[in-house]
Amino acid sequence: MQKIKLDEVFVKNYRTYIIIILLILISVCIIKPSFITILGSIAIFAATLFYTYKKRKNQIDKIVKNLDSFTLRLSTDDTILDFPIPAMIINPQGEILWNNTHFDELFKGLNKEKYTENLIKEFNESDDETISTISLEKSIHDKHFVIKGNVVNVRKKGVISRNLMLYFIDKTDYYRLYKSFEDQKDCIGIILIDNYDEVIQGVNENEKTQLVAQIEKELRNWYEHTDGIFIRLDRNKFLISFERVHLKDFVESKFDILDTVKNITFSNKIPVTLSIVIVNDNVSKAEKLHNAFSTLDIALGRGGDQAIVKTGSKYEFYGGKSKEVEKHTKVKARVVAQALEELIKESKNVCIMGHKNPDADCLGSALGIYRIAKSLGKEAYVLYNGKGVGIDGLMGRLNKDKAYESVFLNSEELDDKFYQDTLLVVTDTHKTDYVEEPAFLEKANKIVLIDHHRRSAEFISEPTLMFHEVYASSACELVTEIIQYLSTNIELPLVEAEALYAGILTDTKNFTFKTGVRTFEAAAYLKRLGIDVFAVKKLFDNDIDTYVAVADVIRTAEKIRSDVAIAYCGSEIQNSMQIAAQAADELISLNGIETSFVLADMGDYINISGRSNGSLNVQVVLEKLGGGGHQTVAGAQVHDMTLEQAREKLLQAINETKETND
Repeated sequence: MQKIKLDEVFVKNYRTYIIIILLILISVCIIKPSFITILGSIAIFAATLFYTYKKRKNQIDKIVKNLDSFTLRLSTDDTILDFPIPAMIINPQGEILWNNTHFDELFKGLNKEKYTENLIKEFNESDDETISTISLEKSIHDKHFVIKGNVVNVRKKGVISRNLMLYFIDKTDYYRLYKSFEDQKDCIGIILIDNYDEVIQGVNENEKTQLVAQIEKELRNWYEHTDGIFIRLDRNKFLISFERVHLKDFVESKFDILDTVKNITFSNKIPVTLSIVIVNDNVSKAEKLHNAFSTLDIALGRGGDQAIVKTGSKYEFYGGKSKEVEKHTKVKARVVAQALEELIKESKNVCIMGHKNPDADCLGSALGIYRIAKSLGKEAYVLYNGKGVGIDGLMGRLNKDKAYESVFLNSEELDDKFYQDTLLVVTDTHKTDYVEEPAFLEKANKIVLIDHHRRSAEFISEPTLMFHEVYASSACELVTEIIQYLSTNIELPLVEAEALYAGILTDTKNFTFKTGVRTFEAAAYLKRLGIDVFAVKKLFDNDIDTYVAVADVIRTAEKIRSDVAIAYCGSEIQNSMQIAAQAADELISLNGIETSFVLADMGDYINISGRSNGSLNVQVVLEKLGGGGHQTVAGAQVHDMTLEQAREKLLQAINETKETND
């Protein structure tokens, strides 16, 4: 409705007769023109205008006075005071100008100003003078209120103040009903005994049934309070479904069933570990079940022995304390080798891509795939944008060999090599945002993934072929196994064999980290090809400047806990990412240091290298900062932060992980 000002109303009412009087006076002056007539007419018209102004002003004042009186009576009338909804009026300073009795009852025992300050602050922060309503939600005395408000503009001495008339509408019953409805929605999950075969193999024949029965008994005891569905799907797999309200119990207990089953012992030497996934999405039951199996792949890709709660796009991880168990069977390696061979044969060419700032493992595994493709008669290219970590010596050898002149291409050059049936092979990473060129993932129709890092939520979706084994020491170990199982005979040039060995050597820290039987078997195969182990090691020997730089970084180390050290690498240090990684390795070797982190200022971002002897899962810590890796070796890159801000975020992640595991 359009607002009409009082001044405009009175001007319209008096305008007609003022014009008539003016026309009469002009007519008199025309009929009898004289000085006295004109002067008299002017005096009469002036008196008329003065009288009209005074009359209009008196009437407006009288109306305003009556309105003020009406407003006062309205505010103090028993009907408004007893209005069943709490109501109040506050000024722009948050002062309460008026409230009814129900408002007093609502805020009995509370400080009214505490609530009004936030209300008026939010309203005053708005510079939009057209806003005339307000709507907020607030909890008072364990009740839930929706606060509605209207603006009351009051003019005083020419200044307009925007007072608020607020109404507190009790929505407690509605929200309780809504919460009850949400709590009754179902969660669907999968429980998997992820090392079932390894555990059963180590148990006496007459104890196998008892062991499995004891595991199921512990699971049912842990789950029975939910009154939900518990169904065995397979010998080592269970389906669960329960109301959402019980999920908080599992979270608060940090899924203690993971530790409970580890204490089940008969004659088995290997402790039982579980992978538990629970989907808490607002989708259909069929979609929840599909998401549960997809999330189970993430749990297994992270090494098992953990629980994952998926809510929308958010993943929460619990457990993950056990080290990956090496699989002695190489059936999967043989199957992958045969499938990869067929994919390469049916493709026009092969493009190979690793992660950003490639290291020796990334380069070595890429060269291994390159040689497989060339041996099968296909053109192959490796993406390299000229920046790596610790691979200068190896790249120097490759650049001197004319056979590799057209092998290493940058992003623009490799883009021209993509065709409809190009095969893209991604090595040493599975994260969509960590590959050298993410755009190629969308461009490729066929993707092969080869990686050994514990799986994160940013997994490359639906690769055509995947060889993802977290027990492996390196991507080079996996590629070496593939080479051995190809039906086509592969003749590895010495430099490529040494590159594969270099990848294993660097990722295992000279065969001290994540080294299993299959790691030595792969290394032995490469040694039989005639590689010079000493020459490979020399590729990574430090010069004096590097040694001094590492020592300078270690000198900055501080112990933030009794067994955790943090050091810093400034932007003035060359090859700071490599220096940071070496410094982290050196710190973990010092007496009393079980976990180390080195923060390197890379200019555009802060790189964090984490190392652990297993007491603290550095992968879980650095996942909170967007990174990943393994339980004992991990890394992360944080953007838009200073070194000090990154340190604070890291400390927060360490404390959260410690609290979860304690």
